[in-house]
Amino acid sequence: MKTKEVHTFYNFQFKHTAIRITNHPDIQASHVAEALEIHPIMLYRWRQEMREGKIEDNDKEARSINELMEAQKKIKKLEKDCARLRAENTVLKKAERLFPGKK
Repeated sequence: MKTKEVHTFYNFQFKHTAIRITNHPDIQASHVAEALEIHPIMLYRWRQEMREGKIEDNDKEARSINELMEAQKKIKKLEKDCARLRAENTVLKKAERLFPGKK
């Protein structure tokens, strides 16, 4: 009986992170491969391909979506901060009218 081969495609970010981890002096590439459940030879090949510039960044769209989501979170926070500051400013203006000589 012939077993079916399973082909898994790993994105650039996964490969890049795996390679960066293997560059740590106290971490063995074989342990990284085992933890990621990939064959050590695959990891060594990725390292070589990265050095040779053969691994393409095929995850640009995913990162740009992530960057957009981060920007939206930041905008919401800034809008909330702006609303709070406007409210504080309104209170200070009212206080200034109530106590005109105090500075």
